[in-house]
Amino acid sequence: SDPLLAFVGRRPGLSTRQLFERFRDRFAEESELRERLREIEEGGELIHLPAGGWDLARRTSYRVGTLRFGRDRSPRVRSALPGEGDISVQAARLKGYLDGDRVLVRLTSRPRGGRLRGVVAQLVERTRRPVRGVYRSLRAGGVVHVDPGAGAAEIQIAPGREAEALDGDRVLVRLLGERRDPRLRGEVVTSLQGEGTLEIDLAIIREEFDLPGDHDEESRREAESLPRPEAGASWPGRRDLRGAVVLTIDPKDAEDFDDAVSLDVLEDGSARVGVHIADVSHYVRPGSLLDQVAAERGTSVYLPGRVIPMLPETLSCDLCSLRGGEDRLTITVEMTFSQSGELLRKEIYRSVIHSRRRFDYEEVQAILDRLDGGGTARRLPPDHEEYSGLLARLRSLRGELRRRRAERGALAFDIPKVKILLAESGDVDGVSEERQDEAHELVEELMLAANEAVARYLNERGLPVVGRVHPAPGDDRWGDLQTIVRACGFRLAGRSSQDFQRLIADLEGSPLAAVVQVAMLRAMGHAEYSSGLGLHFALATESYCHFTSPIRRYPDLLVHQIISEHIDGALREPRRREYWQSRLPPLADRLSELERRAEGAERAMVQLRLVRRLESRVGEEMVGEIHGIHPFGFFVHVPSLYLEGLVPVGTLGGDFFEFDERSWSLQGSSSGRRFRLGDRVRVVLSGVDPEAREISFQLAGERGDVA
Repeated sequence: SDPLLAFVGRRPGLSTRQLFERFRDRFAEESELRERLREIEEGGELIHLPAGGWDLARRTSYRVGTLRFGRDRSPRVRSALPGEGDISVQAARLKGYLDGDRVLVRLTSRPRGGRLRGVVAQLVERTRRPVRGVYRSLRAGGVVHVDPGAGAAEIQIAPGREAEALDGDRVLVRLLGERRDPRLRGEVVTSLQGEGTLEIDLAIIREEFDLPGDHDEESRREAESLPRPEAGASWPGRRDLRGAVVLTIDPKDAEDFDDAVSLDVLEDGSARVGVHIADVSHYVRPGSLLDQVAAERGTSVYLPGRVIPMLPETLSCDLCSLRGGEDRLTITVEMTFSQSGELLRKEIYRSVIHSRRRFDYEEVQAILDRLDGGGTARRLPPDHEEYSGLLARLRSLRGELRRRRAERGALAFDIPKVKILLAESGDVDGVSEERQDEAHELVEELMLAANEAVARYLNERGLPVVGRVHPAPGDDRWGDLQTIVRACGFRLAGRSSQDFQRLIADLEGSPLAAVVQVAMLRAMGHAEYSSGLGLHFALATESYCHFTSPIRRYPDLLVHQIISEHIDGALREPRRREYWQSRLPPLADRLSELERRAEGAERAMVQLRLVRRLESRVGEEMVGEIHGIHPFGFFVHVPSLYLEGLVPVGTLGGDFFEFDERSWSLQGSSSGRRFRLGDRVRVVLSGVDPEAREISFQLAGERGDVA
């Protein structure tokens, strides 16, 4: 368990300063300790009491949580303590608070059959979300009256911060000031004329997650001034691979291509594979303006209807994009594998390639289907015979690499990703689930192998590296995972990756596979970047980094820059090694944050467009499965909606339903009715809340039974 949490459990009531005196050996600065305390507080387990001092939340009458206003404008606080649910709070005490604020609540009671009740005691942290409201012009500046249901507040707008808003306009407001500032001051971001359109939704998500805008003129000008690779030019210091059969394999709608592959079968039957990655470090040097811009962004962000690129398009879609039929500069990882997939040799060098063919996944899968002797419903390219042999050898190698990874315990989750197709109007035109087929796996296995080979190459030479690490399951979530697994009728013997792997195999074909796999992912936590290598639990390796996507991920670009300095001999100088050793630790932490920001924005935008798509379907009856159960209700998954919606426990009739942690179920005390994970129920789509990006259900009829 966390030593800080354990110590507070033994010594409650200490201030941040007193805790810092005790933990000086672990935290260099008090600010680092304060940040760690804040992280634990966000998880709900620690409370900073109004009278001063830290304590464990469960043994106090206080909770930290997120303030929410329901569609009926009734306020509640969603407790940060896992599984505790919502706390009803008094609306009369909420003047100056906003939907989404993190607050400290003093618990007052818990009536039988109802949720916890309490009083908001103080602000912990202002919401990050932009706020909607009506702008009213004043003699100097203005004020925004926050929309009903978003709080009981007025936001002051200083002169010059009204963004040309007119009196009476509905607007989107960015809050100003410190995150814990109780005052409400802001600036108008945009008018909400046309709310619900793709452009307004993009503005909302961009503002909420503080996403960057378009590249400024200076960085675009620097990118446009870079020299283009001339066709047929000689490149001293680079291996000329323009005569090799090099392919790119990407999604049909891809706009940038940063990886290409080649394969040669040697006389002894081994396979020499080239993974050729766009040499972005040739153009983006450490410390340059483009490098600073890329570091600030951290990653490209892929939203439905919009891409926010890490690099200006001159680089991402042109100079560094491995287009078919054009000379491009690359860094090649050359790997020689035995017939059984064992890595025999690896070499990394600068190269120049001329991609022979751009394939999309559908074309490759069609050729692989044809090789199996059957027909294919996919589009078979006219030149399929020319590349069938090469793709067959790549597939064979993919199988051996995958088998070897599985033997060491690497995990392969089968959780599809939702993909939204937009019409020209910006409305959702279609939704599909992207599942990995052989074509995707073929590319993925080669990229995994290249990333691992690069990490080992750098580590063997004692060079700096930005590692990709993934922690093993922690104690804090282990009990819940075991309970959910048992409740679904399965068994998880232990915590090793092999134990997880066996459970994934047992889940195949089960309707509860998605429920259990999501619980497994939550128990493992996030993969992150680190200065140096470490355990990547899901991949079952101690040596892994990101190298294969430098166009869209800054950690990959850093690895390219380090490799380039190694090839040039610059890393023999102690000064350059010291530069990287001091730069990488804080940068790795920041890049992990930026990655989470991008993932959160992508998920939120998909959720928002899906929720808007359902506004016209309120009142429809449908059948779904229970995928999550909590004391405050259960979540129902309806496959055709690609969303889960909550059935609040308060809508289940006059019975009192209690949450049973042992069976992870809700049971009625008088009726005996039990709701379990995996149960099929009939529900009515009762509500759609685009602002919260949530939908809600009620049981159809009295019981919601499926006939």
